[in-house]
Amino acid sequence: MQPLPPRWLDKLATRICAPHLREELLGDLHERYALRHRRAGTRKANFFFLREVAALIRPSIMRRKPSPYGSPSAFSRDMLRNYFKIGSRVLVKNRGYSLIHLTGLSIGLWACMMVATVVIDSLSYDRQWTRKDDIYRIVSVNKMGQGISERNSSSPMGLAPELKTHYAEVESWSTINTGERYFKIRPENNDGIQTNLLTADTSISRILDLQLLAGSLSANTSKNGNLLVTRSYAARIFPGQDPIGKIIYDIPTFSSKSTPYEITGLIDDLPYNSHLRADAIKLEANKPEPLVNAGFMSFGTNYIMLKRSSDAKEFTKKVNEWYARFMKNNNRQQFELQPLKDIYLHSDFAEGQSVRASIRTICIFAGVALLLLFIACVNFVNLSTAKAFARVKEAGVRKVLSGSRTQLVMQLLTETLLLFGISVGIAVFVYFFTLRPVENFLGHRLVLTFTSNILMAGGALLMFLFTALLTGLYPAWVISGFKPANTLRGIFTASLGQTGLRKTLVVVQFSISIIVLLATIVVWQQFDLMKNKDLGYDKNNLIGIEQIAWNGKGEAFKTELQRIPGVVRSSLSMWMPTEGAGYMQREIPDPAHADRRLRVWYIAGDVDLPATLGLKLVKGRMFSNRFADAFNADSLREKDFVKFEKMQMNQNSLITASAAKMLRIKQLDVHAKDAQSVPVGIVGDFHNESLYEPLKPTLILAQKAPEYASMLIRIEPGTEMQVGEGIQRLWRQFFPEKLLRIHNIEEKLEKQYEAEAKLHELFLFFSGLTMFLSALGIFGLVVQAAEQRAKEVGIRKVLGASVAGIVSLISKDFVKLVVIAIVVASPLAWYALQKWLETYPYRISIHWWVFAASGLAALAVTIGTVSFQAIRAATADPVRSLRNE
Repeated sequence: MQPLPPRWLDKLATRICAPHLREELLGDLHERYALRHRRAGTRKANFFFLREVAALIRPSIMRRKPSPYGSPSAFSRDMLRNYFKIGSRVLVKNRGYSLIHLTGLSIGLWACMMVATVVIDSLSYDRQWTRKDDIYRIVSVNKMGQGISERNSSSPMGLAPELKTHYAEVESWSTINTGERYFKIRPENNDGIQTNLLTADTSISRILDLQLLAGSLSANTSKNGNLLVTRSYAARIFPGQDPIGKIIYDIPTFSSKSTPYEITGLIDDLPYNSHLRADAIKLEANKPEPLVNAGFMSFGTNYIMLKRSSDAKEFTKKVNEWYARFMKNNNRQQFELQPLKDIYLHSDFAEGQSVRASIRTICIFAGVALLLLFIACVNFVNLSTAKAFARVKEAGVRKVLSGSRTQLVMQLLTETLLLFGISVGIAVFVYFFTLRPVENFLGHRLVLTFTSNILMAGGALLMFLFTALLTGLYPAWVISGFKPANTLRGIFTASLGQTGLRKTLVVVQFSISIIVLLATIVVWQQFDLMKNKDLGYDKNNLIGIEQIAWNGKGEAFKTELQRIPGVVRSSLSMWMPTEGAGYMQREIPDPAHADRRLRVWYIAGDVDLPATLGLKLVKGRMFSNRFADAFNADSLREKDFVKFEKMQMNQNSLITASAAKMLRIKQLDVHAKDAQSVPVGIVGDFHNESLYEPLKPTLILAQKAPEYASMLIRIEPGTEMQVGEGIQRLWRQFFPEKLLRIHNIEEKLEKQYEAEAKLHELFLFFSGLTMFLSALGIFGLVVQAAEQRAKEVGIRKVLGASVAGIVSLISKDFVKLVVIAIVVASPLAWYALQKWLETYPYRISIHWWVFAASGLAALAVTIGTVSFQAIRAATADPVRSLRNE
C-alpha cells in the first residue's frame, strides 16, 4: 500500500490548489512523497512534503477558474424548496416511522407546553405590583431550642407601625388579612354572595397598586363599615348600577345581627395571580395597636415596604436585635422578611393562607415533563440513527453527484423540522382542548397561557426550534459522514448496529420510566397511609358545624338536635379537626434540656366531646356531669375574673398519653403544676392536626355551654342527607340571620392531603406516558432490527432454526438493556424518594417488592412489545428475504 503524507498537510494542499489543478498537482506530490518515504524515511518525506505544500501558495495555483455550471448554495431558495419536497416525500414513504415520531414528539411537546404554563403562571404571582421588590411580609420565627424553630405568617399587630417609627428604611406598612365572607343586598335575605375579602387599614393603597375607578380609597367616618369593591364584583351585585354609596350586609357568624357596609370606592379588578386575590376590601381605620412586652398581644399579617436603597437582610438583623432589647431578652421570637414575590410558592407554614402552592410540587411537575420530552427526543435520535442504514446509500449517491455534506445535513434537518412542525401543531391543538381540564385539576384559573400571551408563544416556538435542531443534528451528522465508496459497497451495517450511543439512550430512557413508575407507587402508598392512618378518634360518620357565637342558645340547639333521627351524640367544642392543634398552647421547661422548651396544647368543649370524638380511655375516667367537670367559663370570666382564674387552675382535665408522659403525670385526681389542671383520666393519643405535623401532647378541658364554639355531631351510618336536612330546618328556627357552615369531617380531613392526591394522579398519568413512549421507541427499534436482519433470519430458518430461537435472538439485546435500566434506576429512585419521604413525620418504608414490581412491569412491557414484532419476523416466509440472493 502506498504511504500517505500527514492528513492535515494533505487537507491544506487540497484547500490551496484550485479545483481544476488539484488532481494533477496532488497526484505528483503524492508520488514524490512515496518515493522519498522509501529512500529517506518518514521524517524527511514529511519535511519535503511540507516545503512543497508551502511552495504552492502563489496566485497562479490558488486562482480559481470560473465553472461553466452553477453551484447552488445549500441555503438558496431552490435548495430549500427541494429540501422540503424531498423531506415530505420521505415522511409519507416511511409512514410507520413518521407516526412513531409524531406520536412521541407530540406527547412530549404537549406535556412541556402544559407544564411550562403552570410553572410560568406560578412564578408570575405577585410580580405585577410596582414596588414588588420592596414589599415584604413579616414572618414570626419561634425558637424552641436545639436548632428547632417554627415559622408563622402572622406577627404582633403593633410591630409594623413601631418599625415605621424607629427605622428610616420603612417607607410604609399595612396589616392585610385574607378571608371569606357572605354579603347580601337586603338585611332580611338569608342567602348571600360568597366574597373573597381582604381586611386592611387604609394604608393598603400605599403598598398595593389599587386603581380607583370611582369613590375614595379612604375610610369614611359613618357608623357603617367601609368597602372597596372590584369592577367585576360590583357587576355581580349591582349590574348596570353605580355601586358607590350603596349599602350591603354581611351574614354574621359571631354577632347576632348583620353588619351594614357602605361601598365607598370602586377599584379595578385585583390580579388573579396574586395571593391577595379578592373581590372586595374591608377598610378599617388606621389606628396602630401599641406593641407591648408583657401580657396579651394580638397577631395579624403585617406587610412593610422598604425604601428602594434598603438592604432587607441588614434591616432584619437590626429589627431582631432591637426586639430582643424591647422584650428585655425574655423572648425567643425573631422575625424574617419574606419577599412578596416568594409568598405564593414558599408558604407551607402559613396556615391561614388559602391561595398558595408548593415550589416542591412545581419542580416535580416540571422535572417529569422535561423527562417526557427527553424520552420523546431519545426515541427520535434512536430511530433516526437506526434507520440510517436505509439512507446512507442515498447519501453516497448524492456525494458522488457532487452534493456537499452541508447540503446533506440541511436535507436531514429539514425532515426533522417538518416532523417537529407537525408535532407542534398537534401539541397546540391538544393543548387548547386540555387547558380547561388541567385548570380543573389544579383548582384555579391559569392567567398566563400560550394561547393568550404572545411573548410566551414566541418563546415556545424558539425553544421548539432549538430542540428540533439539537435533536436532529446528531442523526444528520452521522448519516452525512459516511464515505461514498463505503456506502455504495455496503460497508456500514455492522458499525451502525454496534453503536453504543443508541443502547445508552435506551437504558436512560427506561431508567426514567422505571423511576417515574417507582415514584407513582411510593406516592400512592404515602397518600394511602395519610388517608387511612388511625387518628386516635373516629373520623367516620362525623359532621361539624363551624364556629359561631351561639348567643346563649347552644345548649337548647344541642337538645333539639338530639331529637333528629340519625343523630347519635353531639358536642359543643372549641376545637374541630383540620382547624389547628387547639385553642391555646403553653410552654414549659424541658427537664432534660435546659435550653429547650416543651409545648402542650389545649382543646375545650362540653363534657360530651371525648365521647363524640370516640376517644379511647387508657386510665381513670371520662368527663361526666355527675362530677361537675365543667363550669361556665364565659359567664364567670365576665363576672369575676379572679375566681375564673382560680377555677381554671383547678379544673378537671383529660390528658393524652404522650402529654402524661411528657408532664410526668403519675397520679390522677391530683393537681398537676405543669398541666395547670387536675387530670382525671388519660386518653389515647390522637392527631389534633394534620399528619404533616408530629403528634401534639394535648389536654382536654370541659366547659359548660361555651359561647364561641363549633359543634361536632356523631351520626348513624347512611343518615347524612337526612340529618343534614334536619339541621338546616333547626338552624332556620334558631338562627335565621346566621350563616350555616356544615362539613363532613372525613371529607375535610381528606382535603388536607389534596396535594398528595394530585401528585399521585400526576405521577400515575406521567408514568403511563413515559412507559408508553419507551415502549414506542423499543417497538420502532425492533422493527428496524427485524428489517436489518431479515436475510439473517431467513438463512437461519432455512437451516432449521425454530421460531422461539429467532424470537430470543431478536429480543435478548433489548431485554438486557431493560435489566441494566432497572439496576441503574433502582438506587437513584430509592435515594430521591427517601429524601422526599423525610419531609413527612409519618411515612412509609420503601420495601423491596416495590422495586421488583416496577422492574417486572418494565420487563413485561418490553417483552410484550419486542415479542410482537419478533414473532412476525420469525414467522415470515424466508423466500421473500432471500429471493434476490
